[in-house]
Amino acid sequence: MPDRVRDACEACFAAHEKDCSGFARAVAAQLGVPLRGLANGIVDVIESDGGWEPLADGVAAAEAAENGKFVIGGLRGSDQANPGAHGHVVVVVGRPLAHGVYPRAYWGKLGGGGHHDTTVNFAWNSFDRDNVSYAAHDIPPQQ
Repeated sequence: MPDRVRDACEACFAAHEKDCSGFARAVAAQLGVPLRGLANGIVDVIESDGGWEPLADGVAAAEAAENGKFVIGGLRGSDQANPGAHGHVVVVVGRPLAHGVYPRAYWGKLGGGGHHDTTVNFAWNSFDRDNVSYAAHDIPPQQ
C-alpha cells in the first residue's frame, strides 16, 4: 500500500526545507487536509479545530500515522523552555521510535536544517521534546 504522507513529504521537502510551517501546509495541501498559519497558529489549529484528534504522545502519533492519518506534532514558541516568537511543527510518519517514545517525522526549519524521516527528538531540544502536542486528521480519499 502506498504511503501518501511519506510520498507528499518527499515531494514537498526540497521546496520547504527552510520553513517548517510552509512544509507542513504544503504536505497538507497535497493530501487535501486544510491547514493554515505559521507554526504557532498550526499548533492552535491542531489543539482546537474539531477536525483534529488530539493524541496523547509520540507513541500514539506514530500509531495514527501508520494507520493512515495525517499527523502533526508542534510546540508554540511561547511554550518552549527558552520562549521565542517562533514555534516549530513536524509531520509525523510513524516508527521506529527513538527511546521508545519519539516517532519519525519530516520537518523544515527556519533558516535551514530540515530533516527527512528522522525521529522528533532531533526536532526539539531535550527540554522541549516531551512537551510537543500531537494531533491526527483523516486524509480524504484520492479522487
